[in-house]
Amino acid sequence: MLLQLIALTIPPAVVLIDQLRRSQNLEWTIRKLSFGLVFSCVTLLLGGAVAVLLYFLTAVSLPITLIAGLLLVLLGLLPLGTFVLVLYREHRKEHGP
Repeated sequence: MLLQLIALTIPPAVVLIDQLRRSQNLEWTIRKLSFGLVFSCVTLLLGGAVAVLLYFLTAVSLPITLIAGLLLVLLGLLPLGTFVLVLYREHRKEHGP
């Protein structure tokens, strides 16, 4: 279920980032708020994934391959968060104060 949530959440976040990059008529405060919302979405997804993974590790005896798969999903979100931060810095240089 967590994997489905992540799969459904990441594409809209990436589309939002792309639309923010292309928009020319937004004020800097709105851009900043939008990037903050996307970053908080990624952060909350990472937190949820960690919580579910910790639950599975402590309460349920899962096969090692499933644990490895969950860890890979969690690690796959880190580059997205890093990308959002780099994009924010680049966007701030171009449109910020």
